Amino acid sequence: MALVRRIARPLLAAPFIFEGVRTALHPEREIDVYPQAFDAVDSAIAKSSAPGFVDARTVVRAAGAVAAGAGVLYATNRYPRAAAAALLLTTSIGWAGRKKVWELRGEELTQEVQAILTDAGLLGGVLLAVVDNDGRPSLGYRAHKFVERSQKKAAATQRELEKKAGKLEKKAKGAVQTAQKQLSVQQG
Repeated sequence: MALVRRIARPLLAAPFIFEGVRTALHPEREIDVYPQAFDAVDSAIAKSSAPGFVDARTVVRAAGAVAAGAGVLYATNRYPRAAAAALLLTTSIGWAGRKKVWELRGEELTQEVQAILTDAGLLGGVLLAVVDNDGRPSLGYRAHKFVERSQKKAAATQRELEKKAGKLEKKAKGAVQTAQKQLSVQQG
């Protein structure tokens, strides 16, 4: 299975890297699709306490750079689940509604539906990648098992200490009784 992952991860990551680089270099492609939405984002950013150089173009560029970086991380098997989650978050929004399918006819409609289904298939692959643990348990499971082992070890240590304390208590009682007998013999 490791060989399949070694081949499949770069193949799955390639379109995301390509789109991320294109978006980072040419953010207007995304902005032209939803100009009203980006105008609203620009006005919201202007009203916020964000630095003056931050606008919708900068946000789109940053999302493209994050997508390309996450694609590279996923392709090289570095933090694959986190990288896949970043890919899912950064690219699914950009791919939604690239063209208004209901306005298309004929061959253009067929091509756009095919492109949408291809994108949906890629997103499905990324969803699988998010939950793929590569034969290793998740971080939550490992943390739970660590806590469980620590609790068992602490309980075993406590039992061992209680045994030793019981033995020391018996020795102390025996020493006290011996001392009392010697004291009574000396007094008597």
